[in-house]
Amino acid sequence: MIDSLDLGGAQTFLLGLCANLDRERYIPEVVSMHGSGVYAQAFEDERVRVRSLSPGKFPPRYIPEFARLLHRERHDILHFHLFGANICAKPLALIAGHPGVVVHDQCNDSSRDRNPLLLGADAFWNRRSGKVIAVSESTRRYLLDREDLPDDLVTVIPNGVDTAVFRAGTPEEKVAARERLGIPRGAFVIGGIGRLVEQKNFSLFLEVVSHLFSRNADAVAVLAGTGPLEGELMNQAASLGIRDRVHFVGHVSDRPGLYHAVDVLLMTSLFEGTPMVLLEAMSSALPVVATSVDGIFEVCTDAKDAFLVRDFFPDSFVSPLLNLLRRESPGNDLGQNARQTIESRYGIEVITRRVEGVYENLLSGSDRDF
Repeated sequence: MIDSLDLGGAQTFLLGLCANLDRERYIPEVVSMHGSGVYAQAFEDERVRVRSLSPGKFPPRYIPEFARLLHRERHDILHFHLFGANICAKPLALIAGHPGVVVHDQCNDSSRDRNPLLLGADAFWNRRSGKVIAVSESTRRYLLDREDLPDDLVTVIPNGVDTAVFRAGTPEEKVAARERLGIPRGAFVIGGIGRLVEQKNFSLFLEVVSHLFSRNADAVAVLAGTGPLEGELMNQAASLGIRDRVHFVGHVSDRPGLYHAVDVLLMTSLFEGTPMVLLEAMSSALPVVATSVDGIFEVCTDAKDAFLVRDFFPDSFVSPLLNLLRRESPGNDLGQNARQTIESRYGIEVITRRVEGVYENLLSGSDRDF
């Protein structure tokens, strides 16, 4: 169960998980709290049944609908993704006495700290769950420290990516990808990919590319994603005088092609769990320049498979970007090392087997860790 099937890293990971589950053992079904979203068809293409409990967030019809679903169906495992599903639906499953509740925590979101009631409620119900999966060690530490969860309740399983789908693009694929997005063939392209929300800090992204543009006439930026800050970011780009050099392309369904279209991924996030955009870019052998925050620095090694920035000053990002731009083959070694990192630790098949281990543990009633 997940909040919605709109654009997001949790939805991307869930799609990969369902696609790689052992179908001789598990029959996955995805329940969206509200709406269908852009990912609904992708799940159906993977032979995964999709249900939506409510047309929208309000009125919250998903609460009584989920209660009816619990009464009507006999699912062996209930796996909750994202905060809304965990706060609204997880308690109903636990009150009903369901023995197979798995919680998936994607990041140490500070919104819980700003609302002690939400933090307390989340902790109360998490303690009664079968297992809590944290996508990074920093997320696990947050749950142990702020929610006071037992050490053996929380296990770290990072997000995973399909390395066969996300791979380095051929020169022909790169040209075609740029043509589809209307990007100049010879430009140095900086990509920003994700939900247009405060966490991703795309306001800083625009400041960084503005500084870079003043030093290089051939660079352009692509901002791919949708969200509540889209209009505000477009206005900011206009006020910085760079609106004609920033391509707002919205939701791009061809995600592998999107990475083929850019030369470097720029991430200016305020906090992260294990971001799917980072894993997909690295799997695509794409150089990455990113803030050195929690879940990002757990994946990357600075100057080996990414350039990590330890502050939020625009010029701190410009230096590594210029470094990449001035190379004949921008970020070739960095991208190859990034690909190796993903292949060794974050392939979706390996990650799925670990999640299946959680399921088997709950189904067997064993207390062992995994």
